[in-house]
Amino acid sequence: MKTGILALQGSFHEHAETLKLLHRDFIFVKNIDDLEDINSLILPGGESTAMLKIQEHTDLFQKLESLIKSGIPTLGTCAGLILLSGQNIQGTNTINALDCIVERNGYGRQNQSFEAEVHFEDFTADYCFIRAPKIISYSDDVKPIAYQDSDVVGLRRDNIVGLTYHPELTNDNNYLNWLDSFLKKDSNVGSF
Repeated sequence: MKTGILALQGSFHEHAETLKLLHRDFIFVKNIDDLEDINSLILPGGESTAMLKIQEHTDLFQKLESLIKSGIPTLGTCAGLILLSGQNIQGTNTINALDCIVERNGYGRQNQSFEAEVHFEDFTADYCFIRAPKIISYSDDVKPIAYQDSDVVGLRRDNIVGLTYHPELTNDNNYLNWLDSFLKKDSNVGSF
């Protein structure tokens, strides 16, 4: 079994390098056929509107939503979190698998990107926020799991984790250990 990495646009190569460090098989997901034989999924950072536009005449995001809701471990970083959220972006619906509202570029534009200390579950590390979305609200069944100062920057619901930042750019040991465990142990988390 493999981890699928959405590869329409964005930092999918960086996530592949992370999975190589974990000695985990992966496939770049560009169409529905690439979803066969995957047991986990990563939605990378990048430009959410571009990703939505690229796939708009396919059923890829509907298939991703179904797969995610079936219970496979799913990680969305930055734009990946936007795709997981329940929003409409410039007339196109997102995957709508994580009940939250985020503000695109919530911390500012490209030149306002920054690194900051994040408290993520049981560890703390510095991570990159690049045109990061800001979490505005989330439902009661969604749990905050990461904080930057007083801002919630990571959410989890069952088998789905969404982060506003880019842990794949630093690949510190704490993150690698967490990701390895998340992808392996949560493979049977359950469906909605």
